[in-house]
Amino acid sequence: MDKAEKSKENVKITHNVERVSLYDFGYERSGSVKGDSDVYASYLDRIINGDLVDEKYSGFTDEERNERVKEIKELEKEQKEKEKENTKVEVEIKAKEAEIEKHRNELLKVRKSRAKDNEKLKTETFSPFKFTLNLFILIMLSVYLFFFYISATYKALYVDFEGIAEKIAEGIGTGSVMPAPQELSEAIQFNFMLFLVPFVFYAFGWAFHVLLELKNKFKFLFLGLLILITFIVDFLLALIIHNNTESAKELMGLATEHWSSSATFYIILFLGFMVYIIWSILFDSMLREWDKKHITNNIKKILKHLQGDIKKLNTKLVDISEIKNKISDYRDDVSIIMNGNLKRYIDQFSSGWISYLSPANMKDVKENCINVKRKFEEKHNIKSGKVQVVSRISFK
Repeated sequence: MDKAEKSKENVKITHNVERVSLYDFGYERSGSVKGDSDVYASYLDRIINGDLVDEKYSGFTDEERNERVKEIKELEKEQKEKEKENTKVEVEIKAKEAEIEKHRNELLKVRKSRAKDNEKLKTETFSPFKFTLNLFILIMLSVYLFFFYISATYKALYVDFEGIAEKIAEGIGTGSVMPAPQELSEAIQFNFMLFLVPFVFYAFGWAFHVLLELKNKFKFLFLGLLILITFIVDFLLALIIHNNTESAKELMGLATEHWSSSATFYIILFLGFMVYIIWSILFDSMLREWDKKHITNNIKKILKHLQGDIKKLNTKLVDISEIKNKISDYRDDVSIIMNGNLKRYIDQFSSGWISYLSPANMKDVKENCINVKRKFEEKHNIKSGKVQVVSRISFK
């Protein structure tokens, strides 16, 4: 066995970090093995594994590594807590999404059932035209009833037959149930409580709608009683006005007539009671039309509310990517032997190694080592810049 082979056998690659002047170390080792390319390659492996480093390299101490391990455990604990919170929020989001899907299906079923049945489409679909027409007529009738009942109540309860007789004597006549502007002002000034009388009849109209919506089997009986009461009130108002007018005529020596044969009496009754009935029907129809709109609108509002809830829940989700990245970085810190400019380290060592091979008789060995270096750098993708050395340590 020659000296070169003995030298090769004596070269042992250890995993203890060795700090050296890479150029000088390379020159010395190259001389000890006559530039042997296999030994050269083994030293390159030591450099890339972090066992052979520049004397000025900076790496993690055991104390720093232990500190990183502690930080990793704390970060992992924080990650688990946040993942647990995120899981709860995600469960809520999925529940909300399931509700949204359920209500969307309900809305779709409503639309499909209406599309298949034209009558159902008419009776269950909100009509803006019907609603607007009902509302307009209702407003007009409300204004009419307001003036009518103030006037009728005033003429029935506060205008005596003597006052009517004076008007007849002045040639004004018996007057109209609908007051002139000055008569309305006179009625309100006489007793401001007359202002509230129309609202009694509006309340009757609201009660009309409420009774129609009752699920009670006696609702039509109650409805009939309500209409009867309203009719009696209107009948009495018309009768009192008629009697006052006829008493005034009798006082003036004019011919009188019984209420049953008086056209004026029936006109007063019709203008009050019949308009009230029409007003009540239109009011009920308008509210029912509005309810049709709410059948689908309520579902849409629920959907909108649920979508808003999901947006709020999404804001509660915590992004843990930063924590994961930190853990990954800290794991690298723990597992990496050293940090350094790997390209520079290899170049420094190789420069020393190849410098020994400058003599002409070492040309072939030199070329062989240069090829080993080139292939090694290509294999490990070693480029200029600061890189992390391949690790031999794993963190658990």
